[in-house]
Amino acid sequence: MATPLIDFHNHFIGSLPSEAPVKWPSLADEMGLARSLDVVGTRVISCPLEFVAGVPVQNVNDAMARLIEKYRGRLIGLASVDAYAGREAAEELTRAVKARGLRGVFVESAKDELLPDCEQAQPLFAAAASLGVPVFLHPVPDRPLRTRFKNERFVRSTINSAAILAVIAAGMFEKHHGLKVVVTALALGGLLLADRVPEGIYIDTTGTKPATLRGAIELLGARRVVAGSDWPVVQESDLPERLSAMLAAFGLPMADRERVAAGNARELLHV
Repeated sequence: MATPLIDFHNHFIGSLPSEAPVKWPSLADEMGLARSLDVVGTRVISCPLEFVAGVPVQNVNDAMARLIEKYRGRLIGLASVDAYAGREAAEELTRAVKARGLRGVFVESAKDELLPDCEQAQPLFAAAASLGVPVFLHPVPDRPLRTRFKNERFVRSTINSAAILAVIAAGMFEKHHGLKVVVTALALGGLLLADRVPEGIYIDTTGTKPATLRGAIELLGARRVVAGSDWPVVQESDLPERLSAMLAAFGLPMADRERVAAGNARELLHV
């Protein structure tokens, strides 16, 4: 039997307006979201700002809080902020966590020429560390990279890797004591290039490929890998079973399998 999951990597925009056509209609399909909960135990939901351009972040986070309240126990919400907006970002994260009950923060890997090591992003990362909530450092469709490389997956992998390498090089885990950052499996290549991988770094299982999953566990250890699917962009009806089978095939003890499936996310999110 597969271990119940806490799927860390899911997106939803609900009824929020979007200036651009929604590429994946399931991002706004609440009934589809509800049905999908039969596949996994719990979903951690975030709302990428690229999907709701022009909507004030306070509105995004208030809508997320209402959704979480409606599905209490089945959904966990992350706040969305413009991490590069200085103190304003830190203040909104604090409000979203303390007043609206959100459990972490979704942060884009870059904005124009900025990466998370920039001065503008430090108040947000300091606030996350102080609040004890994880930062989900998510890829973006970086425009300069898209100009040179047409493959979207390559672009997102490169920018996610660049972002976490910048955070490491800037000493942000030492500067912001207790900082926890989750990157997607797309950033594994970047982490393999790092001279060191601080304890505060976690990685998800997006793609659920045996080689990637094994590499993540060997690099970070089973205590710093979290289940993540990228739902609804990626929809895997057999994810719990496949992930469980892979972890068993690696020879991991049951306690470590449970950690990857749910325990690590539970500790990160304090649930």
